[in-house]
Amino acid sequence: MSIKSIASTFLLFIIVATSCVKEPSISYNEIEQRSLKAWIEKYHPDLVRNYQEDGGYYVEVLDRGVQDSLPITGEDVWVWFDLTARDLQGNIYETRSATIAEQLATYNAHAHYVPALRFSGKDSHTLMEGTYLATFNELNIDGESFNVRYGTELRLYLPSSVTGSTVTTADGGYEGQYTADASKPMIVDMKIYGHVTNPVEYEGERVNGFAEDNGGLCTEHKTVVEDTETKSLYRRYITRADDAESEEEVDTRPLEFYDGRWHQPIDTLEHLLVKYLYSPKSTPLEFKDMSNEKYPNEGRYTAGKVYNNSEIDNLINTALVKRFGKGMTLEELPEADSLKVKTEAKIWYVGRFLDGFIFDTNIDEVKEIIYGKVDSKGEALKFDPKTPLENKYILAWNYALPTLRYGQWAAILTASTYGYGISGQVGSHTTTTNYSDAYYDYANYYNYMNYMNNYYGYGYGNMYNNGYYGYDPYYYGYNYNLSEDDVTTTSTTSTEIPAYSPLLFQVFIEK
Repeated sequence: MSIKSIASTFLLFIIVATSCVKEPSISYNEIEQRSLKAWIEKYHPDLVRNYQEDGGYYVEVLDRGVQDSLPITGEDVWVWFDLTARDLQGNIYETRSATIAEQLATYNAHAHYVPALRFSGKDSHTLMEGTYLATFNELNIDGESFNVRYGTELRLYLPSSVTGSTVTTADGGYEGQYTADASKPMIVDMKIYGHVTNPVEYEGERVNGFAEDNGGLCTEHKTVVEDTETKSLYRRYITRADDAESEEEVDTRPLEFYDGRWHQPIDTLEHLLVKYLYSPKSTPLEFKDMSNEKYPNEGRYTAGKVYNNSEIDNLINTALVKRFGKGMTLEELPEADSLKVKTEAKIWYVGRFLDGFIFDTNIDEVKEIIYGKVDSKGEALKFDPKTPLENKYILAWNYALPTLRYGQWAAILTASTYGYGISGQVGSHTTTTNYSDAYYDYANYYNYMNYMNNYYGYGYGNMYNNGYYGYDPYYYGYNYNLSEDDVTTTSTTSTEIPAYSPLLFQVFIEK
């Protein structure tokens, strides 16, 4: 080999070695960013200009929305939105659309396919990071600034760095056909249905609106009770004789309770109402388009077996009357025993959202109507009226049930303050859940308490926070057991209860 050849070979080695030494290591995020950019350039070159520096993602505007509506961008608001997430090949991970779920054969009768409600604010948020960046930040679309508002539809091309573990948290009927890979880019279709700045106030308007549509809201029959050492939280307590040991009722206001309207069981608690003169036979509830909705269909269940369907509701009401009777008449109710007379009451219930969707019941006849089968036999819930605050149920029950009587039908209407509140209840239909809701619980609770204190006054939340602000331990899911040889698989299915969800309970007090 000539000296020239050797020199040439050595020079080539030096160049290669030097280039390897100087080549910086490339992070996975950078590799993914380059790959996503290459994919966009190949399949959607028109979106290259819509690159968002904060988050490193691309945006396609499918609908600009109602341009004269208030923008969400940069505001502390709670946002209603639909979401469908898929990978770059089109495989769907998650959807809140019943239509898409039916097409994928993943539709679940327990799921409430309505827009999600999440907080988007300057200091915190409870949205997937990528969707938050798109709703809170001013977007760069074709070189111009763009603000998201009511009616806006976006398609987001997100790297995994702004999806994170949140992509695996969908459950309770919102899953697609595939499990999300947290290390892969994701395409998210997002439609904004609206937003609200004070969800506590708005939720109260929905509760009162439902009451007005179903018999009316009583506003004049409130008893003013002086602050004394003997003042009780429960209205029924202050109607008894002075003798604390006496079981005699000295109720001076029975007729006003049974006028067919909704009454506060406790005068000081807003948006907790009871319809004392209620019967599934003579005074059925109506689930119609609510006049107090801020945006169309924000709380409407619109697919599958629609539970505000009059035919289905008639079947349910007939089944309830057949099993428990039509309830007591106006003349019979004041004479019936109150729950304080005995040490335990058996509670049968149907739990609904205000659009009529049944999220829970312990009544087998209702399960059979809405699900077509009964996999877990329902049992009455036990309620101790002697120590109502020690019952491990939602506050609405602990406050309202002691004002009822044995053999009575009643309807309890409550804002989330006395229900599942800040973070709602996570839906599930799998045997295990591999994620934590701790962050969402904290963030929702933090934002919820701020809004509630601003609306009701600071310190009002102390009662709510007294150990009852989280999940209700009463059994609200359904178990499905599939046995084959010695192998048993148990899957629990339950409905998601979103944050700020008003609830309605039809309850029967068994003697």
